[in-house]
Amino acid sequence: MARSMKDVQADLDDLQSNVDDAVALLEDSYTPEATRANLVDAVSQALDLLAGEEDEEDEGNGGGEEED
Repeated sequence: MARSMKDVQADLDDLQSNVDDAVALLEDSYTPEATRANLVDAVSQALDLLAGEEDEEDEGNGGGEEED
């Protein structure tokens, strides 16, 4: 069954939104005071966005896992 142009356009809009979000995240993270760990986290989040994975980041810990 062929997909309608409306469905295809909706998918393209979703994909473009994911790319825009990933680019914005990377641009916001690239600052003079950014640490290597912060940049690695930003790249990881951007890749997750582009792969279509859900954001499972815990608020407040910067996405890194901490063990006691």
